[in-house]
Amino acid sequence: MKQLELTTKDAIKYLKENVKMHDRIEIAYDRIFAEGEVLNVDFSKYFGKPGFKMLVSLDQTDLGATIEIDIYEVEEDIIEFIHYPKDGEEVEVTVI
Repeated sequence: MKQLELTTKDAIKYLKENVKMHDRIEIAYDRIFAEGEVLNVDFSKYFGKPGFKMLVSLDQTDLGATIEIDIYEVEEDIIEFIHYPKDGEEVEVTVI
């Protein structure tokens, strides 16, 4: 597993450039931990501003829940994440 220590801006850049649909992700931000499959990545504009939202199907739940994470909204709260690409090496990112 590749391990990186990135600034908040670089961590967001990594997510934008590397996380694709059907990859798996474990992400910790604020007091939240979410683990699951990435169903969609959305870069649409919201209220005239660039957006970055990720739809994740949560693991380990009987409810089959999905959540939408507004990455730009929580960017200052991201602590770490592990990216499991469908094809490629796992990457653990710690935000410094």
